[in-house]
Amino acid sequence: MKLFVVSDVHGFATILKSALDSAGYDPSNEDHLLVCCGDLFDRGTENLEVLRFFERIEKKVIVMGNHDERMLEILYTGKLGEHDMVNGTINTILEFFGKYSVVNPNGPVDFSGKTALVNRLCGFIGEMKDFFETEHYIFVHGWLPNQNGEVIGDWRNASSNQWHDARWTWWVKGQYMPGRSDDKTVVCGHYPTCVSCGDPSVYHGDRFIAIDAGTSRSGRINVLVLEDNLISEL
Repeated sequence: MKLFVVSDVHGFATILKSALDSAGYDPSNEDHLLVCCGDLFDRGTENLEVLRFFERIEKKVIVMGNHDERMLEILYTGKLGEHDMVNGTINTILEFFGKYSVVNPNGPVDFSGKTALVNRLCGFIGEMKDFFETEHYIFVHGWLPNQNGEVIGDWRNASSNQWHDARWTWWVKGQYMPGRSDDKTVVCGHYPTCVSCGDPSVYHGDRFIAIDAGTSRSGRINVLVLEDNLISEL
């Protein structure tokens, strides 16, 4: 199976589609699998098209990122937080639900007449995975579940709170965490390589690969192409 792996799309649909085309991705090819390591929305202005694009893809795996999880919280509660303006989440809400859906950044979101879209997004995000694993790779958003600076032993069965914290863990810290007992390579996003290395290209470390290009800064999305065997049905 050929895997085309992206991460931290953040509402940049045009850049995403161009990058996948350049990498040779063909959604009609039965041997091609699209894997996203999370954070589909916020910051960019094409969030609705990002949603439509991934909805059209049949063979895909999407790992939940911290921005996806936050969007789901807002859809369930209707409540905005102080960081939603900085992170671009309010602009995503406005794009999805209209300019009158947020009257006050500190107030509730008005989903009136938009129940179908709320349910559509809840269903879409709700199907995202905490992680995806193949024969030689583990795909996550931030890092593997960890506690007190160490990867927990049975991370595959981590609690929802532990996965929440893992989505916020930077690979620049995770790479030094003891506790990993497997030889697989972790593929992650969340922390842009251009911030850590000054280069938005894919970063290959010791048993991990970081692929977040920091699209809002770099104007690019990395596509990591891998050949590997699936160990479970999609």
